[in-house]
Amino acid sequence: MKLPLLAIVALHTAVIAAPVERLADFELTDQESKPRTYRFPKAKATVMTVADHKGSEQLAPWIQRIRDRYETRIDIDGVADVSSVPSFLRSIIRDTFRKKLTYSVMLDWEGSVVKRFGYTKGVANIYVIDRLGRIVTQVAGPLNDKALQSLTREIDRAITPTDTP
Repeated sequence: MKLPLLAIVALHTAVIAAPVERLADFELTDQESKPRTYRFPKAKATVMTVADHKGSEQLAPWIQRIRDRYETRIDIDGVADVSSVPSFLRSIIRDTFRKKLTYSVMLDWEGSVVKRFGYTKGVANIYVIDRLGRIVTQVAGPLNDKALQSLTREIDRAITPTDTP
């Protein structure tokens, strides 16, 4: 009798840890303290990067390859998990982002948005989100050809105008 109960608990735990299938609308501020709102449906599919400090080191090659291939046909955005930063250091971290980056990155100080993705800490996480807010696929880790091929296949599907709200 213990085995089925353990199996049910394990299954329930796996479901809780998985990313949501469809994202709810959210709002965060970026390094310039400007509010960034994500509402679905959107006009374009999105590639969303999610990373903590260590994972952010792997993002640039991913973003460059995706941007080179898709240019303006998709939105590319990022959420930084800064939930481990003590509140008294937030302005310093915000300044660091401001000095290092020329593009907007949403800063998740509470960790509430990054938890929705079910992301893996310590590595780059790249998600394809269709126009309706559904997470189509996710890859994690440093750039590699096999993962990039899989990701671009799903981006190609997501930008095909067949989905309707």
